[in-house]
Amino acid sequence: MKAVRKILKWSLITIIAFTTFNGFISGKIKSSIEINAPIEQVYFKVIDLQSWSTWTVWWQRDSTMKTKYNGELPGKGSKISWKSGEGNGSLEILDCLYPESIYNKLSFTGMPSYYGVWNFEEIESGTKVTWEFRDELPFFIHFMQLLISPDLKEGLEGLKKVCEDKNSVE
Repeated sequence: MKAVRKILKWSLITIIAFTTFNGFISGKIKSSIEINAPIEQVYFKVIDLQSWSTWTVWWQRDSTMKTKYNGELPGKGSKISWKSGEGNGSLEILDCLYPESIYNKLSFTGMPSYYGVWNFEEIESGTKVTWEFRDELPFFIHFMQLLISPDLKEGLEGLKKVCEDKNSVE
């Protein structure tokens, strides 16, 4: 009986701690960066799904990833699908409002889809890019923001590097 009470006590403490922890973390996933490059150049690096392998972190982390492109490349309706040891998924461009924004859908097999928004703003030094998920994460998985946000930030850093590299200017 003592063991059951201890298990219940520690289970309750864990649930309360986890719930409190999630309460302090935003469920909104959003990251921004300023890139010293023209808005057109940055916009077209993002809308061209075939260029993502040069700046996103996912290709660097998973050398087994096999990709397939279809739809209008680049632009609305373009889609990339991948198969990998870490999971399968797809990213599709749903809408493009040049040069202000790009809307996309990110899907992983067996999980709900996530909708993303890219916003581009011309600034004095070049372009401010904001990459965010449209919907907030459900309360009990707010902690996932801690795992996803660094990937967004690292991806934006890669985009900045590629766009600011004088050798990659198209």
